[in-house]
Parts: sequence; C-alpha cells; structure tokens
Amino acid sequence: MSNEYKDDILAPDISIEEFDHITDGVEDHVFSASYNARKESIMKSVKNDKKAKVSHLGIKVAVAAAALVMASPFVVNAATGGELFARIWGNEGKSNVASHQVTIVESGKIDDDGNPVTVDVKMPKIEYAAQDPDVADKLLNGKYTTEPVSTTIGDTTVTVETVVHDGMGIVAAYTVERAGGVNCFNYSQLDNEAKGAWFNEDQNIMFGFEEGAGKIWVDLERSTDTKLYCYEYMVTIGSKSSIKDHITLFCQEYKDTRANIEKMNNEKGDTSYIKDSKSVKVPVADKLTSETFKSSDKGTIKISPIAMKWDSTGGKAPKGEALDSVSNVKITLNDGSTYLVFDENTASYGYICGDDTGFTVLFNRLVDVDNIAKITIDGTDFTLK
Repeated sequence: MSNEYKDDILAPDISIEEFDHITDGVEDHVFSASYNARKESIMKSVKNDKKAKVSHLGIKVAVAAAALVMASPFVVNAATGGELFARIWGNEGKSNVASHQVTIVESGKIDDDGNPVTVDVKMPKIEYAAQDPDVADKLLNGKYTTEPVSTTIGDTTVTVETVVHDGMGIVAAYTVERAGGVNCFNYSQLDNEAKGAWFNEDQNIMFGFEEGAGKIWVDLERSTDTKLYCYEYMVTIGSKSSIKDHITLFCQEYKDTRANIEKMNNEKGDTSYIKDSKSVKVPVADKLTSETFKSSDKGTIKISPIAMKWDSTGGKAPKGEALDSVSNVKITLNDGSTYLVFDENTASYGYICGDDTGFTVLFNRLVDVDNIAKITIDGTDFTLK
C-alpha cells in the first residue's frame, strides 16, 4: 500500500485525456503536490480564464509549456522550400512513432519503503504526413506573420517568428536562447510524444501566451544546448479567444527559483518575489476561415486547416469530460483517403483539450477543409450543411 500526497494517481489503463497529462513524472521526476494541482487545472481548462492561471505566480501558460518553432522568418523559409510549414505541420524533423511501453514515476506517490511508485504506460502511435509547401501556402492564404518579435527575460531571449490562429486555436513558432545553455525547460523525445516541454522549477523565469494553453513541441533535430526551436499548439482560452491584431507574450523573472517561491506560500496579491515582469504584443494576421459540419443529431464541428472544435450541444451530450466518452475521430477526404486523428491506439495531433460538451484539437498536419467528405466521431458522421 502506498502513501499518497494530495494529487491524483495516473492509472495504468489511461484514457486519451489521461495520456494528455502523461508528462507528470516522466523520466524519474517527482513533482510537488502544488505543481501537479496547477498543471491539472490548467491543462483541463478551455472555457474559464481562472482555470488557466498558474497559482500565485500569476502567468497564463500551459504548465507543460513554452518553447516553439523555427529559426528564421517565413520569407526565408519560403525560399528554402517552405521548411517552416513542413516542420510545424509536416514530417520534417519528425518520425512516426510506434505504440510502445514506458515506465513513469507516479507523481506524489511513494511506497512503504519510501521509493517512488512506478507504472507501465502504453504510449499511442503517432503518424505524421508530408506537407507540400505550395499546398500549405494555399491553405494558410497568407494569414500568418513574417516579422520576428523578440524579448529578453533574465538571461533568456524568446523570439516569436510566426503565428497562425483561427479563433479556436493558435500555432506559434519561436526560439528560446540562452548563452550558458537553455535551462528553463525540460524536454525530450518522450515529452514531445506526451505533454510537451515543461518549465523546470529549479530556475527563475516563466513565459507564455495569455490567449492560449497547450503543448510545446521542441524540434530536437535543429535545437542546440543554447538555442531551442519550438512549435506550440494551443487552444484559445475563454474571453481571450477573440483575438484581434495581436497576442500577448507574458514573461516573469523571479528573485529565487520557482520551487523555492512555491514553498514561500505568498499571500494573494504579494508580488515581492517578482524581479521583472513584461508583456509583449506579438502582431498576428487575420484569422483563418472555418466551416461548420453538422450531424443528424444536431451536433456541430467547426473546422479550419489547423484545428477543429466539436460541440455536442443539441446532439448526444457526453457524460462528464467529453474526451472520456470519445474513442475515435476520423476525417475522410473526397478521394477516400483518411486522417485518423485519434483512436484507442493513435494520437496523431498537435494538442487536444476537452470540456463538458466537446473538445478542441490542433492538428499535426494542415487539413484542406474544401476537400472533406465527412468527419466521423465514434460512428457519427458530420457533413457540410
């Protein structure tokens, strides 16, 4: 029998949503109870701004968050064969992942001998698709940024290269640099397969986008110790989802490590532990257009080339967390080919987040909405009406 802290255990037989939290404890890390509580509340948030705040550190960011995408502006990538698009939504720097078993440490749990409790978890397969640069340019229709925006917090520089959004989700490409080696993130191939890069508590900065929360995929092929190339796939958050001409990169530097600050348990409103704080406006282009597909039971799916949002309201409402009631999502194109977004053994997406009436998924490839014959969720077909 094991001794429990305040957080929940990760069950061996995991659901899609539980898989979405699998970086809790990967690679022999055991997190504090408060850290896990924050992570859980943030990652399950999609409609409520309050659920997207990180404890009293007060920064809106996916806790497993923050290193993203490419090295040079899109105009340069366009000249080199659209490498940016091929890395964000294609298979450049990525390889298909077969389903496999991993052993993780269950955060906040120890056995009677004082050792961390481990559990074997089956990781789903992930499939990527090649991205033709000309097709990508057509689908994005010029609705992406090309001018880098850079800021420095502490001794770390973040440069946002490209942003694309559609009202449901945001995809951002940026680099993270530090002369002595980037130390703000923990990242690995396994993190890329699971929740993505996450902030290291033994350093003193945090940053993220106020308008979204999601997953950071670090390009391990291009990154070095001193410069990370990352792609962040985010679901828009509550009232922040109405993006006009910019998104906000919010950065904070603290007087001590984040772990030590958490132990201080500062009173609400006390900001004495903050050394520096800044908000940087990152210009965005117009949002991508989307179409609405409907089922016979009046459920709806709003879809763009980068994301889709299922709303079961009016249809068969799921019981509790929507992702717990869904086992298969597939997009069928007019030529009969299919994109299996996820099933019990597959997780071919950038990021997914559920709520009580549906979910939003950021794709790991661009989808030609005009070429969709139907979208199928657990046997129910949605077609363009």
